[in-house]
Amino acid sequence: MDDKSNRNEGEGSKTADKNYRDAATDFARRADTAKAGLEAEREMEQRRGELEKAEQAGRARSKGDLQSDLSGRDPGEK
Repeated sequence: MDDKSNRNEGEGSKTADKNYRDAATDFARRADTAKAGLEAEREMEQRRGELEKAEQAGRARSKGDLQSDLSGRDPGEK
Protein backbone atom coordinates (compact mmCIF):
# COMPACT_ATOMS: atom_id res chain seq x y z
CA MET A 1 0.00 0.00 0.00
CA ASP A 2 1.33 3.42 -0.96
CA ASP A 3 -0.20 5.97 1.40
CA LYS A 4 0.80 9.32 -0.14
CA SER A 5 0.00 11.24 3.06
CA ASN A 6 2.76 9.36 4.93
CA ARG A 7 5.49 9.50 2.29
CA ASN A 8 8.84 10.92 3.27
CA GLU A 9 9.60 13.79 0.91
CA GLY A 10 13.23 14.05 1.89
CA GLU A 11 14.94 17.26 2.95
CA GLY A 12 12.17 19.86 3.10
CA SER A 13 8.56 18.85 2.58
CA LYS A 14 7.27 20.11 -0.75
CA THR A 15 3.71 19.47 0.38
CA ALA A 16 4.15 21.49 3.58
CA ASP A 17 5.84 24.27 1.60
CA LYS A 18 2.95 24.41 -0.87
CA ASN A 19 0.36 24.39 1.92
CA TYR A 20 2.18 27.20 3.74
CA ARG A 21 2.53 29.32 0.61
CA ASP A 22 -1.12 28.81 -0.33
CA ALA A 23 -2.28 29.78 3.18
CA ALA A 24 0.02 32.83 3.31
CA THR A 25 -1.16 34.00 -0.11
CA ASP A 26 -4.79 33.51 0.91
CA PHE A 27 -4.22 35.50 4.12
CA ALA A 28 -2.52 38.32 2.20
CA ARG A 29 -5.45 38.51 -0.21
CA ARG A 30 -8.14 38.48 2.50
CA ALA A 31 -6.52 40.54 5.26
CA ASP A 32 -5.42 44.12 5.61
CA THR A 33 -1.78 43.23 6.15
CA ALA A 34 -0.67 46.82 6.78
CA LYS A 35 -3.24 47.13 9.58
CA ALA A 36 -2.23 43.74 11.01
CA GLY A 37 1.42 44.84 11.00
CA LEU A 38 0.64 48.08 12.80
CA GLU A 39 -1.44 46.24 15.40
CA ALA A 40 1.40 43.77 15.97
CA GLU A 41 3.88 46.62 16.34
CA ARG A 42 1.63 48.34 18.91
CA GLU A 43 1.25 45.12 20.88
CA MET A 44 5.02 44.59 20.89
CA GLU A 45 5.54 48.11 22.25
CA GLN A 46 2.87 47.62 24.93
CA ARG A 47 4.43 44.33 26.04
CA ARG A 48 8.07 45.38 25.66
CA GLY A 49 8.91 44.92 29.36
CA GLU A 50 7.31 41.48 29.50
CA LEU A 51 9.10 40.37 26.33
CA GLU A 52 12.47 41.68 27.50
CA LYS A 53 12.02 39.86 30.82
CA ALA A 54 11.26 36.61 28.97
CA GLU A 55 14.30 37.08 26.74
CA GLN A 56 16.55 37.65 29.76
CA ALA A 57 15.18 34.50 31.40
CA GLY A 58 15.93 32.51 28.26
CA ARG A 59 19.44 33.89 27.94
CA ALA A 60 20.13 33.14 31.62
CA ARG A 61 19.69 29.43 30.85
CA SER A 62 22.04 29.57 27.88
CA LYS A 63 24.97 27.19 27.80
CA GLY A 64 27.02 30.29 27.32
CA ASP A 65 28.64 29.52 24.00
CA LEU A 66 28.60 33.23 23.20
CA GLN A 67 29.54 35.96 25.64
CA SER A 68 26.63 38.03 24.29
CA ASP A 69 24.27 35.24 25.41
CA LEU A 70 25.48 35.66 28.98
CA SER A 71 25.59 39.45 28.96
CA GLY A 72 21.96 39.82 27.95
CA ARG A 73 22.89 42.46 25.39
CA ASP A 74 20.94 42.63 22.19
CA PRO A 75 23.14 41.05 19.49
CA GLY A 76 22.18 43.91 17.16
CA GLU A 77 23.59 46.55 19.51
CA LYS A 78 27.20 47.67 19.18
